[in-house]
Amino acid sequence: MLLDIESVGEGAIFLLLFSFFFIIAILGFLLWYGWFVSTKKGSVSPYSKQPMKLGVDVAPSVARLVEEFLLSHPQPENPPFDFKWAAICEQTGRIFPDAVGRGERVRLDWTFLQKRFAGNFVSWGSLSELEQAQVRLVHESMHGFQTQISCPQSMPKEISSYYALAKPGPLYVDRSTKILLGWKEVLHTDYEVLIVQRPIYDSIDQTL
Repeated sequence: MLLDIESVGEGAIFLLLFSFFFIIAILGFLLWYGWFVSTKKGSVSPYSKQPMKLGVDVAPSVARLVEEFLLSHPQPENPPFDFKWAAICEQTGRIFPDAVGRGERVRLDWTFLQKRFAGNFVSWGSLSELEQAQVRLVHESMHGFQTQISCPQSMPKEISSYYALAKPGPLYVDRSTKILLGWKEVLHTDYEVLIVQRPIYDSIDQTL
């Protein structure tokens, strides 16, 4: 009888310890899974190569400043966007509209330039001084665009970190249409948006 009681006691202790460690394991797994999900948000920034943050977390007051900044530029090329579907490069503050899908997962690659505005865009720094002068002539102003620190490689995705992290971000040009596609800093914020600017002249001859 005594042995039976001892066996039952040992079994109860074993069951209690097993239950304790099982609950600890479950809690540990849940903590790990939550961390994994929060850090694996999908694509990284094409510029910093770091994980992106979600636009939905941006304060409404800042979102309004971004919207007003976009509306201050030519329309309909620079429409406001829904921050709910935007992803942001934390290191540079560059905002990528329509880059967040279901499950708040970021989907982003270098096709974002073509999705933003169709064209054959190359880096401003890859243009010769003559080409740069010709582009300047057909635009009323290039204020706010990055024209000082620009990658000499023509393909946007071939940019090095030195040029990628400069503020504001890179400027791209379509050689045939002279359309500009470049990052500009949003006033009174740490963010940047990609702005499209069409030339005011169709050819160099019209500027003479």
